[in-house]
Amino acid sequence: MPSVTRQSRGPRDERRAAVEQQVLEAVERLLVEGESFTSLPIQRIAEEAGMARTTFYGHFRDKPTLLMRVTATTTRELFAGSRAWVRDDDSTLPQLEEMLLEVIRGYREHGPLLRALNEVAGYEPEVAAFWRETMEVFESLLCQRLERDQAAGRISAELDAATTATFVAWGLERTFAVHLETKPEAEDERFVKGVAAAMWAAMGRA
Repeated sequence: MPSVTRQSRGPRDERRAAVEQQVLEAVERLLVEGESFTSLPIQRIAEEAGMARTTFYGHFRDKPTLLMRVTATTTRELFAGSRAWVRDDDSTLPQLEEMLLEVIRGYREHGPLLRALNEVAGYEPEVAAFWRETMEVFESLLCQRLERDQAAGRISAELDAATTATFVAWGLERTFAVHLETKPEAEDERFVKGVAAAMWAAMGRA
């Protein structure tokens, strides 16, 4: 893989990142306290973040923009392990279990924010499109992984890589959401083992 040279962030980028982190933490605190994102006023978010309303609007066009921006920051960290697992052709089932456990821990940490995303995506097309694009990145990487496995003879050439990638990616997303809504943290390890085994089999590695 070719190396990528990243430019260092300037003062403006650092200020923007700091403001976004303040807002992310403020929104998550309010959601944990029981506030509904839909009914949460921007003034309340700005106050909780320790900034003026005008400062808020200098960084975010509206609440859907805020939700997409802070979720993008969160999911970049949350999905880093899953992207690394998919790119590693030698990754194993135990490593898959470990990766999924890290993801579910991250989901629990940011649960209120991710639930708010699902809520708003139900009525805001721009947010729904944002989440689809986020998931499609993982879906595409998974499809590429399956195609490499087929080329290397590790799985059947008859497997429909694109359909399998869609099934696994969105199946994981929905299954995790239901588990987190209905089951306690104590059941996470058992749940992850079952999900990992199902994913491994769906990928033709049973």
